[in-house]
Amino acid sequence: MFIRLDRAQFKFMYGYLYTHRAQLLLLLLFIFGNIALQIYSPLYIQRFLDSAQAGKAAAELLTIALFFLGLTVIRQLVTIVMQFITSDVTWKITNKVRLDLMRQCLNYDLSFHSRHTPGEMVERIDGDVGKLNNFLSAFALKMISNNLLIVCIVVVIFYINLYMGFVVLALSITGLVVLTRMGKFGSKTIRNYMADSADTVGFIDERIAGREDIRAFKAETYTLHSYYAKLKSLYRTRKQTGFRIGIVINTGEVMLALVLAVTLLSMGLLHLHNKAMSIGTIFLIYYYITILLIPLKSMVAEISDLQYVHAALLRMNELLDYTGKVDTSGRAHLMDPAISIQFDHVSFRYDDDQHQVLRNVSFQIPANKTVGLLGKTGSGKSTLARLLFRMCDPQEGAIRINGTDSREYALDSFRASIGIVSQSIELFAGSLRDNITMYKDHITDEQIVQIIDRLGLCDWFRSMADGLDTRIERDGSNLSGGEAQLIAFTRVFLCNPRILILDEATSRIDPITERRIEKAIAVLMKNRTCIIIAHRLSTVRNTDYTLVLQEGSVLEFDETGCLAHNPSSAYSRMIREGGSELYA
Repeated sequence: MFIRLDRAQFKFMYGYLYTHRAQLLLLLLFIFGNIALQIYSPLYIQRFLDSAQAGKAAAELLTIALFFLGLTVIRQLVTIVMQFITSDVTWKITNKVRLDLMRQCLNYDLSFHSRHTPGEMVERIDGDVGKLNNFLSAFALKMISNNLLIVCIVVVIFYINLYMGFVVLALSITGLVVLTRMGKFGSKTIRNYMADSADTVGFIDERIAGREDIRAFKAETYTLHSYYAKLKSLYRTRKQTGFRIGIVINTGEVMLALVLAVTLLSMGLLHLHNKAMSIGTIFLIYYYITILLIPLKSMVAEISDLQYVHAALLRMNELLDYTGKVDTSGRAHLMDPAISIQFDHVSFRYDDDQHQVLRNVSFQIPANKTVGLLGKTGSGKSTLARLLFRMCDPQEGAIRINGTDSREYALDSFRASIGIVSQSIELFAGSLRDNITMYKDHITDEQIVQIIDRLGLCDWFRSMADGLDTRIERDGSNLSGGEAQLIAFTRVFLCNPRILILDEATSRIDPITERRIEKAIAVLMKNRTCIIIAHRLSTVRNTDYTLVLQEGSVLEFDETGCLAHNPSSAYSRMIREGGSELYA
């Protein structure tokens, strides 16, 4: 009653509810049955009182009482069934919402994740959906049955006594109008509180993840001070929210007391002027009014939850309706086994930043050739890889794959043709098998072992105490940086990509380990178009081509051998100045 869904919110709710329409229809039938029992059973109280006043036999009074007790038991059984159906449907719906939100977060482009922290996403996917779960499992059931119950009680009181019917109707309408208007009071502060809460959760998540650096650089005091400032801001917002909700709840309680007082006064006046109203009739009307107050009190008690739900629905809609900056309209599929890549006058900037990370970048990589990508920090190397993987799209120019703009390909199938090994490897709590296959059940242990053998990583695999069942910690704390990279190489080989991007893939590996996995890298690059982003010149010395970026522009691009033997080239100068050391 207090939550008004706009068109987008209604469409959001309807889409999930419609898939469970059979269970919802059954629930609606039980709701009607429950209301009928609530309306019918008090008639036995009236009959009992009037019969007792008339001096009827004890056996008749006992029969009436037993009938009333039986109807009450039946109503409780109906309520249990209603709660079971509601709980079952609610869990199915909210789990589907969580899955959809999670899927959206995984698929959104780089610009989205640059504005929203992982902690904020956790709060939206778990916290907001949890509030929706409470709404659907508790108040949604009450809201439907309560509104129907109010209508039925007013109709019945009209039937019992016309004058009292008008009184109760006027009071009900007044109460609902007042409570509905009060229900909107404070919704903005609740949305602000939820946003501040999500921001605080994100802050905690990032600081705990970076705890080692915080300790190493003695930043505990600053971190705690920043956390205190966020808590202080959150407290102010929560205090304002609580104050407004308190006003709403207390106003509702006063309104309900007023409804009961006016009803009792009206019945008293009618009884004085209309002796035909029996004690049983007066008690029956009073009983119906107490039933009427139950849904109204429930609505008052649920006002704050409703406002939280309203804000949660807005935030979930924002998340689901976000329009990414990556074009997903393409439908073509990349079928060719050999892939050529062309950057055609590509320029790119992040979001509304006026600084161009890449400016008019043009080069072409023939199919099944390798390119070493060099450049100082901030020159745009990783951005170039992100554009190729279509984590974002260029504002100007085009990236052509076998002569076709990459935006014309279906996004999922296009990304499936690209494998990336980066310097930062994400590991997940689970077995070595799960971390290699990324939880794909169709990949057998034999396939994994064959790939490990082809990559020349058998010595490393034999060092694992429990083989593929070896337990991997979430943060990879029980593995060295080199072992994490080996897992990444195996993952990529399982995907069998046609384009391979090595983004500082060996930057965290010591030279001895790097030489050990050179065979794995060579096997990975065979018959694939590869881009190797590196700081070490030694990492790209055997590539077919070398691309040097400088401040977002192409400084030079040519065959690696030609550049190495050209004394005027930047690549040749790097070799003379740094040998095989880092170029930074």
